[in-house]
Amino acid sequence: MSTELDYLNDWVFHYNCHTEQWAAVPRETYNEYWSDYKHPSVIRSKQLNTLLELLHKSKGSIPKIEDIASGRSK
Repeated sequence: MSTELDYLNDWVFHYNCHTEQWAAVPRETYNEYWSDYKHPSVIRSKQLNTLLELLHKSKGSIPKIEDIASGRSK
């Protein structure tokens, strides 16, 4: 059964207590995340709700997230 929030299944969330930031990691780059902190497809925020909002607006699409973050999206 498919739901409107299925795109969230492709993301892993991690909290770093040293930086006090949440990371949303695409499942396909999860292993790279541990060896490349600045991986370009990982998004970060102090607030988990901010990440969830970005993922909701973009339906989990990294290019759409980049557009939203850069102000190119309406």
